[in-house]
Amino acid sequence: MAGKKELSLLPEAENPNSFISRLFYWLTTVGRWVIVLTELIVVSAFISRFWLDRKNSDLSEVLRQQQTILESTQDFEKEFTVFQQKLKTIKDFYANQPDYTQKITSLINGTPSDIVYNNLSIKKDRVSNIISADASLTAFREESIVSFISNLMVNPAIQNVDINQIEKKDKENSYSISISITFKNSTSKS
Repeated sequence: MAGKKELSLLPEAENPNSFISRLFYWLTTVGRWVIVLTELIVVSAFISRFWLDRKNSDLSEVLRQQQTILESTQDFEKEFTVFQQKLKTIKDFYANQPDYTQKITSLINGTPSDIVYNNLSIKKDRVSNIISADASLTAFREESIVSFISNLMVNPAIQNVDINQIEKKDKENSYSISISITFKNSTSKS
């Protein structure tokens, strides 16, 4: 049998403490571990890429779904914002308006039952904030007219009453009355 030949890169005759001997020893031991660890890192990065790709795909899908939802609700959001602005404008407008119902109720309470309002207009002077009313009425008895005017004069909400016209209509047996009323200043509702 032929003898086994061994091939060694390290010379046998050299000193094991020489630089070249130590370099070869380091490359064969420590260098091998460095290469193995580097390969492990590369393999783990390669394997983790599949997990990261799947996670990226899932997140992209969630993002697309949420983006679709946002796009579909954009028109509704715009309409809702416009609606809120309109409601705020209406609320601000009515918050700064005087309480006309109180003035009309005051007039109705002092009006006899046989006097009919043909026309009633209430307005507010922007400069002086005084509320006034012009009324066109029909009455069927003189006593009702006197009672109505007396009620207006003693009404605490009314500052001034001007009778513009009282006219008797012969054919209809009724009276046509035109009056102007100025109400006392009161704070507007908030």
